[in-house]
Amino acid sequence: MTLSFSNSNVSAQEETPNLPVYIVQPGDSINLIALKFNVSAEDLMLANGISDPNFLQVNAQLIIPGISGASGVLAFHPVQLGETALSISRKSNLNIESLYKINRITSPSEFYLGSNIIYSQPKDSIGNFNEGSFITQINNQNEIEASIINQTNKWALLQRNQLEYSWQFLSGDLYIDPNKNSDQSQTNIEFNGLPLTQGKTASIKILSAQEVIVARINDYQLNFEKINDQFAAIFGIHAFHQPGLYPIHIEYLDQKNNKITIDQFIIIQSGFYVSDPALYVDPSTLDPAITEPEEDILRELTSGITTTKYWDGLFVPPVDEPICIKSWFGNRRSYNDGPFDKYHTGVDYGVCANLNVYAPAAGIVVFSGPLTIRGNATIIDHGLGVYSGFWHQESTNVKVGDFVEQKQLIGTIGNTGRSTGPHLHWELITNGIQVNPLDWLITQYP
Repeated sequence: MTLSFSNSNVSAQEETPNLPVYIVQPGDSINLIALKFNVSAEDLMLANGISDPNFLQVNAQLIIPGISGASGVLAFHPVQLGETALSISRKSNLNIESLYKINRITSPSEFYLGSNIIYSQPKDSIGNFNEGSFITQINNQNEIEASIINQTNKWALLQRNQLEYSWQFLSGDLYIDPNKNSDQSQTNIEFNGLPLTQGKTASIKILSAQEVIVARINDYQLNFEKINDQFAAIFGIHAFHQPGLYPIHIEYLDQKNNKITIDQFIIIQSGFYVSDPALYVDPSTLDPAITEPEEDILRELTSGITTTKYWDGLFVPPVDEPICIKSWFGNRRSYNDGPFDKYHTGVDYGVCANLNVYAPAAGIVVFSGPLTIRGNATIIDHGLGVYSGFWHQESTNVKVGDFVEQKQLIGTIGNTGRSTGPHLHWELITNGIQVNPLDWLITQYP
């Protein structure tokens, strides 16, 4: 596919200006755009008079066939924690029936966390999704009328929020103040890591709260800790977690002692991990009588949650450059011709520079010594339930209780334990779940 930067529009758009259009983004292709809007590539090309799908201009406006109930420019909005179909329609200033029609959905439950909702904008307000400032009604309707409507024309407020009567204001819902600009709107909750994915890390920050009462995804409890003036939870999705929709429930007290309750559905998607070539190891290292006690040791060492956050910013690779990765996190594994019912719980670094092993972030050493499967091992507690494990080392340079700084030398690469050659296995455990450590090199959590 050839992409060129141009502000020109396709001719079909100029002939039918009232139909909804999509602005081509860098990296788009005809097939990708067709997939985004659930239309066929053939219909998309026909509607726009495109004969060669390999030539697509960035910033060109493509008519999207089959989209009814809207005009203007089509865009995507990722559903946020606490958002509903009605609040999204208010943000986008799009009638809720039209929002349902554009997205070809029939139930509010389809507006789940991790999904992207299609909405439309007038051409002269592209990028102004959140027009107006959100106000949350916490108390009864008389108080909201006193605090908001006295400063805003009552009928303008009702119209902007797609309501007919003032009694339709509901406690805890979100409303738009049409007299305030979008830059005055503040989001109280930040969710990092959507959509949730097998083997990935996610975090939730509640920016203004006195207390988090309860938080869970399905039956998995989220542990919130107070960091400065925020509450934050860091958690991982198991690499074998069944994809699908799950309920998320959060209750917390805001700064005015109002209880905020959020009930929503959230999607967990596949990590699309590949299978490694079959591995052959000493059969004794697969014996549950040996492996299970070591797993129990690891769980005990990494189950505690230190309320102090020792790291700051991004993690760094635990080896020197040049860096070469021999096996990736999440790859499905088979040992000695057995089933592919296991997965690689970390990242394997080969010996491509030297044998040095470094701490990827600051923390306290909670284990340093030999293990049967993992060989010479070091475990660092980074705080807030986050741990790094380093397996198969030749030697370790630290002892239990040591505080290590980022990039401090902690050991050397080796071939100890259940290993098929010299390498370093770096494992990251987040509140009891192994996650891809490479994400921590490019994303700051929480």
